Amino acid sequence: MTVRPLAPEDPPFVGRYRIVGELGSGGMGRVLLGTGPDGRLVAVKQVHAHLLHEVEYRSRFRREVEASTRVSGSFTAPVIDFDVDSEIPWLASVFVVGLPLDKAVSAYGPLPPEAVLRLAAGLASALRAIHGAELIHRDLKPANVLLAADGPRVIDFGIASMTENPAGLTETGSVLGSPAYMSPEQTLSEPLSSASDVFSLGSVLVMAATGTAPFTAASLAYTLFNIAHTQPNLEALPPELRTLIEPCLHKDPNARPTPAQILDFLGDPLRHGTPWPEPVHREIDRQHTELVALTADPNATSVLPGGRRFHRSGRRPPVDIALPRRKRGTRTAALIGFAVLAVVAIAVSAAVWMRGGGAPATAAPRVLTLAQVRAADTCAWLKAALAEPIPNEIAQNFPADVSAWSFAPDWYRWGCTMEASGRAFYLNFDPDSYLTPTDVMAVTVPEGSYGAGRPILGDEEASSTCHRAITTPELNGWGLSVSTSARYCDQAEYILLRLAAVDEIPRLPDATASLAAVDPCALADPASLLPLIGAVPESPAEVFAHSCTWEGSASVEISTRRTGGVGTDDPTIDLGGGRQLIAPTSTVASICEREYVFRATDRWHEVLQVRVQGNSDSPNESVCATAESAARTAIDRLPS
Repeated sequence: MTVRPLAPEDPPFVGRYRIVGELGSGGMGRVLLGTGPDGRLVAVKQVHAHLLHEVEYRSRFRREVEASTRVSGSFTAPVIDFDVDSEIPWLASVFVVGLPLDKAVSAYGPLPPEAVLRLAAGLASALRAIHGAELIHRDLKPANVLLAADGPRVIDFGIASMTENPAGLTETGSVLGSPAYMSPEQTLSEPLSSASDVFSLGSVLVMAATGTAPFTAASLAYTLFNIAHTQPNLEALPPELRTLIEPCLHKDPNARPTPAQILDFLGDPLRHGTPWPEPVHREIDRQHTELVALTADPNATSVLPGGRRFHRSGRRPPVDIALPRRKRGTRTAALIGFAVLAVVAIAVSAAVWMRGGGAPATAAPRVLTLAQVRAADTCAWLKAALAEPIPNEIAQNFPADVSAWSFAPDWYRWGCTMEASGRAFYLNFDPDSYLTPTDVMAVTVPEGSYGAGRPILGDEEASSTCHRAITTPELNGWGLSVSTSARYCDQAEYILLRLAAVDEIPRLPDATASLAAVDPCALADPASLLPLIGAVPESPAEVFAHSCTWEGSASVEISTRRTGGVGTDDPTIDLGGGRQLIAPTSTVASICEREYVFRATDRWHEVLQVRVQGNSDSPNESVCATAESAARTAIDRLPS
């Protein structure tokens, strides 16, 4: 990736985007690297001025760009903004840190078969999204395929049709792309269908696997003749790829497979391992490092060829829009429900017991870790904590024998509800649904009664519910918590201390196969989030046992949960290999969620959720595109 400096006459801003440099240029226009007001990296494509003299060009540009904004998917770089009425029309798409396929093959050689299969799955998924938006790419070629760290991305979709020219293929600027990857229909100027893109896909895969397109000849005329009339040269193609690729190159469009059929044939692309050879990943990492340095100082002086300099800060940029920090919601209805149930009569002597010297017998203080908390069988942990009868001064009207209590797993998080005769306590690890660390205070407890060597946190000001928690060293706020009615905080503290005293925390029987034990903070990182929400700190903004949040130009929260089911009426996005991403319709501006069912049992579903919140003027389409991309990366990092 080469970012060329801007010339002095170049505008420092295109629309709302500050321009960092030029990525490249071609027959239709040039591509600039920019950053938005929110810090997100974008590729800004400007149309060449001479094309605007063509009759109806601007109207066709408008139709095509508006159509392309409908495309979304994990393997495309979605258009997020455009202005067809400006003096020089432009569009902005999500910038993808990656290496173009043609350059990757040129620099490091053909891809191994397993990488070609992963490439095929990604490109087929991208074409399915493009065709689903009633578009035909028309220019699928290696230069328009980026190899990103988590898979391929298709760029420039829906743009080639703007430059179709019935006057002929040889006129300057009339063909966008390389003729070597055209379909027979294109070479013969016949009407195109989505099958044209499938033919181009086959040619791209041959080039990726062998280093040469299947119809390349010594001249343009012979190359076009070969595409229309001869069979492809597949001699160098590995046999395991021929069954996949050869049908894509059928001269008859109706005989070619659809992207969906290609995905069905491939099965799960993740079985093909790491996407690309190691040298490609090293180059992607190097690009990421350079981009961080390039965009770190918006007032940096750019040095142009010949020693000329200009300072961008001398040109007044538009006012940036501050990103408001997402506010946590109020307590959930489920918590209110069990709090109402937890109505019991407890004597004041229980409070005296907890605040006095008589603390329950505990093991030597030890530290809880997030790994222990995540993999815990919460109901078994509660039973173990209350194996000894509850003292009378604490129990009062409570059943002192644990066998009299019922224990039910929580259907939304990974907690457990303990209930007897309408009296309920709730064990949870992620009270971020209820309170944030700034909402709590350290409750004063006698020395030696700290749980697991950590102070007990609480919310003394709560009016209807009581939360008591012990944090872990990895966190500044909530960790392990017990909640109940506000009248029974002392009993919540007692249960919390007993939980912390359990010598060996019971694990879920299937912890290794469960989403519960997954660290949500490992499902994303600054490198994968850079092209989505710009640079983010190395440490996430918020960390809990089952959720992790990063703050950049938008807020990205990744969480895992257990639920009784998922919405069956919500739209889905096909990820290939039988995997689907649930795409609930966004009902709140600038907020979008995507969900993935990791596994389903006869009792519940384990769900990965990605929630993205942009700023107040973020289009829902771009927010959802960010959510889909972040979800794809997270899914790829889940255990098999």
